[in-house]
Amino acid sequence: MRKLTKIIVPALCAAMALGAAVPAQAYPTQGRNQSIASQIDELQRAVNRNDRRDAISEREARSLRSDVRQLSKQYRLYSRNGLSRAEYRILDKRIDSIRAKLHVERHDRDRHRW
Repeated sequence: MRKLTKIIVPALCAAMALGAAVPAQAYPTQGRNQSIASQIDELQRAVNRNDRRDAISEREARSLRSDVRQLSKQYRLYSRNGLSRAEYRILDKRIDSIRAKLHVERHDRDRHRW
C-alpha cells in the first residue's frame, strides 16, 4: 500500500497542478477584446484626423486606412470566441506597426511647403 501511495499521490498532484494552470492560459478574457477594439478605433480616428489636417498625403491615408481595415477584419475573425493570448499579441503587434507607420508618414515632410 505504501508503494502505491508513493506513485499515485505525486502523479495526482502533478495532474491537478497542470489542470489548474492550463485553463488560466486557454480561456480568453473580455478585457483583451475591449482593449484591442478601442485601440483599433483610436487608430482609425488618428488616421482620419491626420488626413483632415493634411499631415499625411491622400495616398498615405489610403494605405493606412487599408491597413486598419485589414486589422479590423482580423480582429473580428479572432474575437468570435474571445482572444487568446497569442491572438492578442499578434493584433497588438499589428497595431504598433500601424502606429509606427502613421508616425513615419506624419514626419516625412512631404506635405510641407518648405
